[in-house]
Amino acid sequence: MKALVLEQKRVLTLQEVPAPEVGEAHELIHIEAVSIGGSEYLGFNNPGIRPIPNIMGHGFTGTTLEGMRIAVYPLLACGCCLYCLTNQEQLCDEWSLIGVHSDGGFAEQASIPKSQIFELPEELSWEQSVFIEPFANSVNAWELSKASSMTSIAIIGAGSLGLGLVALANKSGCSNIHIAELSHARRNAAKTLGATHTSTKLNETYDIVFDTVGSAATCSTTISLAKKGGKCIFLGFENPMHTINMSELIRHQKELKGSFVYSKSQFCKAIELAKNCNSSWVKNISFAEVEDTLTKFIEGDFTHIKVALRPINKSFT
Repeated sequence: MKALVLEQKRVLTLQEVPAPEVGEAHELIHIEAVSIGGSEYLGFNNPGIRPIPNIMGHGFTGTTLEGMRIAVYPLLACGCCLYCLTNQEQLCDEWSLIGVHSDGGFAEQASIPKSQIFELPEELSWEQSVFIEPFANSVNAWELSKASSMTSIAIIGAGSLGLGLVALANKSGCSNIHIAELSHARRNAAKTLGATHTSTKLNETYDIVFDTVGSAATCSTTISLAKKGGKCIFLGFENPMHTINMSELIRHQKELKGSFVYSKSQFCKAIELAKNCNSSWVKNISFAEVEDTLTKFIEGDFTHIKVALRPINKSFT
């Protein structure tokens, strides 16, 4: 089968690789659509914890040999520790991600444990399906924030994570949902999902501020936009190290909280949430276009609301 292999930093090659082995507890998946977002371009630019060579792509959907349309829950955990038993698999000491620590969706096929497979609704398009994995991250962050309909919300970045948060805030009845995003197309998508105000920069203060980018600048902005006693929820990984104003945090009693991936129940919620997305927001690309797309992301070109690799569907329908 064909697979796009990360051989070293910023080097992807299309290769013929052996078909995946399928054990009794696994399903062979024909991959239809793979989400390409922050994790992919950051991993392309700095493989980090990924073993090299690596087949990236942890947010993907496809079909089984029987033709069932499925989404892959990529988080693997031990299943028996305190965190796993309390629906917090992402905190398990043994956690790993399909598409990061093991082969993922940048291929025509994958062998996936049956426990990691969730059936897709027939009405959900393949384009909509690539929002499931990032939206699951949004569900986790939203639930950690404990926001209510009366909460004022600011979201830094309207990529997939930010759009998921907009949809959740709208679903919760929030009437004050503000977005800071440079891309005009993404701001419009946020409005469609229920954002009440979008701009390139926010100047008010809010009960809860979500940073979906993770740069030094957005981290500082997130803290400054939070009201006294407000919450800052961080989802982005663009820059893992920051200098923060501890005096402001202490004197204004602001709360900082990290949000990392999701549980299986949150992943299931994201499947329903993805129905709110418009299929036209997604640009479908082939293997040959992935490296150029990731390079443009690194350079800050986020023209498209969402990009999806379509490994086996050459017609993109």
